[in-house]
Amino acid sequence: MTTPPGWYPDPGHTGNGPAPERWWDGSAWTEHTRAAGTAPAAYGYPQQGTPGAYGYPQQQPGGPGQGGGRKRGPVIAAVAGAVAVVAAAGIVLAVTLGGGDEPRADPKPTAPAKKTPSPEPATTSAAPEPAPTDDEDTLVDALNSIAIPVLDGWHKDDFGNDIDMYTGPYMCKGEDSKQCLRGKVLSETAAGFSETTAKGIAEADIEKNVEATYGKGSYGDKDRYGGIENHEELKSEKVTVAGRKGHLVRWKVTNKKGPDGIAQSVAFPSPGGSGSMVVVRFNFDVGGQAPPLADMDKILEGIKPTV
Repeated sequence: MTTPPGWYPDPGHTGNGPAPERWWDGSAWTEHTRAAGTAPAAYGYPQQGTPGAYGYPQQQPGGPGQGGGRKRGPVIAAVAGAVAVVAAAGIVLAVTLGGGDEPRADPKPTAPAKKTPSPEPATTSAAPEPAPTDDEDTLVDALNSIAIPVLDGWHKDDFGNDIDMYTGPYMCKGEDSKQCLRGKVLSETAAGFSETTAKGIAEADIEKNVEATYGKGSYGDKDRYGGIENHEELKSEKVTVAGRKGHLVRWKVTNKKGPDGIAQSVAFPSPGGSGSMVVVRFNFDVGGQAPPLADMDKILEGIKPTV
């Protein structure tokens, strides 16, 4: 009678102490062992190919793989495969979780890269932009390299000997046959002056300006305002015109007939680099339909170089 499969004392045990138990698969001893007393023990040793003799275990504890008649080769292969699967799973888990029992150091926040401040633009006083030379709203003095803005209601006259613009023509009170202007601006090269500075030329030109407009003029036949009674200086100061340092002189003129007038002469170096001086004359009537005095400042501030 063949001994049934089960755990039995290892027949090959030669050491001290209780013999470990080895699994009997019903026909041969396998390599599976366990410590004695793990489960209820079988009594006696199984007989290899011989029926009976030592009796049978009272209980049949489950053996490796739960198979009573399996050979140890397939069992060992199955166990090795299971171990490989567990090991691979452990590697994957270790890679996923960072591995080991040591706490992982949280990555330190990366400081944002410092931005290099852009260099501040140089704060130099830029020269005025050149004015267009073919604009209907601009009176161009090509000889002196300047352009004068033509305001609404003003008309430019740049076809004669003078470069000028005007507004509000009307019949003069002094001589009905003559025409007067409520406002006029004229540009020319400074010539015939003994003075060489902008201030000296402006102070000398204001007298010529007043006489030519409100007096009898160069030829003594323009007595359109009945003659000049007196004048009053309103201002004499430095000024910048078309990017050049100059000087301004302004007078108020009291006439015998017709409206009084405001005369202004401004002298400054030509922006064309010729070295010559430029004179711009202003003449506005006072009161009535005359242009506002603020337009005189607006026109002066709007003069630009053409180069």
